[in-house]
Amino acid sequence: MRAVRFFCTCVLLSFLLGCQAYSDGSKRTTGEFADDVQIKAAVKFRLLNDPEVKGLQVGVSVAKGLVTLRGRVPSDYARQKALRIARETGSVTGVEDRLTIVE
Repeated sequence: MRAVRFFCTCVLLSFLLGCQAYSDGSKRTTGEFADDVQIKAAVKFRLLNDPEVKGLQVGVSVAKGLVTLRGRVPSDYARQKALRIARETGSVTGVEDRLTIVE
């Protein structure tokens, strides 16, 4: 009987915490945070695989599906391509450009 009560308590707590927990102190739920992590990984992976963008110089941050790109790119073409890559990644709601062109 004690094990059943403990199990039910754990299940109830996980439902309550899962619905209202915030991962980083912002107003994002755990699910939104996980989505942002997946978006960030996908965008960064695609940028790293592109020879024109040189993704090591580009930082990616995501909040509620909004991708922010920061860093340096070698040309305007690379900048435009990085923005396009980010926009075309699934679940992205928008892209903020904070890239600097360094020749």
